[in-house]
Amino acid sequence: MRLDRYLANAGVGTRQEVKKVIRKGFVTVNDEVITKADTSIDDQHDIVYVGDERIHYEAYAYILLHKPEGYLSATEDRDEKTVMELIEGFDHRDLHIVGRLDKDTTGFLLLTDDGQFTHHLTSPKHHMGKRYHVTLDREMDEDSLTKLRKPVIMDGDMTLPSDVTLLSPRLVEIILYEGKHHQVKRMIERVGYTVAQLHRVAIGNVSLGDLPKGSFRKLTLQEINELKGVS
Repeated sequence: MRLDRYLANAGVGTRQEVKKVIRKGFVTVNDEVITKADTSIDDQHDIVYVGDERIHYEAYAYILLHKPEGYLSATEDRDEKTVMELIEGFDHRDLHIVGRLDKDTTGFLLLTDDGQFTHHLTSPKHHMGKRYHVTLDREMDEDSLTKLRKPVIMDGDMTLPSDVTLLSPRLVEIILYEGKHHQVKRMIERVGYTVAQLHRVAIGNVSLGDLPKGSFRKLTLQEINELKGVS
């Protein structure tokens, strides 16, 4: 990888800014001062410093956000607040959203710049469960709960079976293995109820935990491998 790209991807600055830093002799690679921006380096093994600061390179970013109400799951919008306003320190990354949540839906939201990772998580064939907690407008009966567990025709296709558990009279946990438009709300409406609040708590075995609403963190390597299906 070119040195200027390495530094730009690591968030040191824009390509033009890091080229100036390199030309001025502020960058060392394996203790050797490098002044040419197109110098090729090994991004996995070379030791790079800018001044006294060691640069730690990550090929991709994997960010977990606890999405609050009132934010669009979008990278930009002219009129509405977006989740990008809650993320700091990743302006140099071309982030996108993995599995959008509605404006009024809260909880587990992933952002990354790894396209293959996104494809893996959103493809139904990988059976990556998305776990939601659904607060209802009234108490749910057993007959309606049974109906929720059965596949139905939606958008011209038969839905995959969902795991449905009644956590309390007005709180249902639904685990989806696909992502049709407004699927949870439409499932609930089909059995005669209204969603009062929808909250995604986990994808696969990775959960929000105690991450405060509106806060974000990087996924750990173990969590990334878990979501990628790497043992």
